[in-house]
Amino acid sequence: MRGRALLLAAILFAAGACNAEQTETPDQVTLTWWDYLNHSPMANQAVDSLLARYRQEHPDVRIERTSLPYPEFRAKLAEATASGVFPDIAAVDSTDLPRLAEGNALADLTDRFERWDLADGFLPPVRESVTHHGRVHGVPLRSTTTALVYNRDHFAAAGLTQPPTTWDGLRTAAKALTTADRSGLCFGGKGDDLTVTFLPVLWQAGGDVDRLGDQASLDALAHLDGLVNTDRSTPADVLGWTDADVRQRFAEGRCAMAITGPAAVPELNQAGLDWTSAPLPQGAAGGAGPLGGETWVIGRNGRVDRAWDVLTWLAEQPDNVTEFGGGLGALPNRADTVDALAWQWDPSVAGFTEQLRSARTRTAHGARYPEVSRALAAMATGVLTGERPPDQATAEAKAEIDRLPR
Repeated sequence: MRGRALLLAAILFAAGACNAEQTETPDQVTLTWWDYLNHSPMANQAVDSLLARYRQEHPDVRIERTSLPYPEFRAKLAEATASGVFPDIAAVDSTDLPRLAEGNALADLTDRFERWDLADGFLPPVRESVTHHGRVHGVPLRSTTTALVYNRDHFAAAGLTQPPTTWDGLRTAAKALTTADRSGLCFGGKGDDLTVTFLPVLWQAGGDVDRLGDQASLDALAHLDGLVNTDRSTPADVLGWTDADVRQRFAEGRCAMAITGPAAVPELNQAGLDWTSAPLPQGAAGGAGPLGGETWVIGRNGRVDRAWDVLTWLAEQPDNVTEFGGGLGALPNRADTVDALAWQWDPSVAGFTEQLRSARTRTAHGARYPEVSRALAAMATGVLTGERPPDQATAEAKAEIDRLPR
């Protein structure tokens, strides 16, 4: 009997000790995290590595990551926005931020962002990409842009030593590089990829979407039309190509130059090419490129303070450069990192980084961007296929965009 009493006392003592230890240990917080960054093993591993590093230093925070293909991810975000059950953290395409903000799904981070030491360091277009109607709704994650990639061997064979820096130079080089089995220049011409190709040309000409039909927009269309239909140095087939198709054809040696983003770097390196990158050739109004990439957002009804701690830690830690750069194909997006050697994760990154200095955001079109993109792509397609003269194509696109709600 006495033995049982002693055993019971020991059990109660041990239980009490355990409870005391549990009381002293901070409660573990679980945050939900959604992204679509599983598009490649390298990118997927980079995100996992970032989160593992955070959890190692913050054992009281558990992050449940869900990664989906982009179409499924966008559908899931739409459902979450409608239901009000949004994840604590999501890594979204920058062009989706205005729509999510207008859907009242996102936390307003303006006050936190303004107090953040890194806030003023982000390049102006990068900061603009997380801002909607004057309020900050995100933290910049991966910033990208497009640049001109070119095959040095093809250049040497054509007697070229330097990449073109102007529109005229681009057309001259593309014609010289075109052969029976190789195109001089390739670019994505299917859907939004055509918009991403066209917008920089429009900006380089001195135009913008709200001025479609002016001389600058006609000049921009004429420049692309000259490459495709007059010179035939860009194949008409590009109208069915995504950016992934362009990267594949360049890697196979079927394109001497291509317009693409830094995500192409690993694929082109694996192809064993002697290649590099340069800023996009400039038009009459100078240089311009499209700002792409992702931004982190926080659900309005989520654990905002803890999620903010996660995101600022990820952005601030210098050791994370390896994952952001080489793993995710990101470019340095702050004034203090643009020229940092740590961000030169590949010798061919320099051309993309230089282009980022003159990049412009597409979030200026707000929640209407998908519709604006479709109108611009249809306009350019109509001209490049010969179905519409430029003046008619621009007038139709402008009318369609003007009808969109603001």
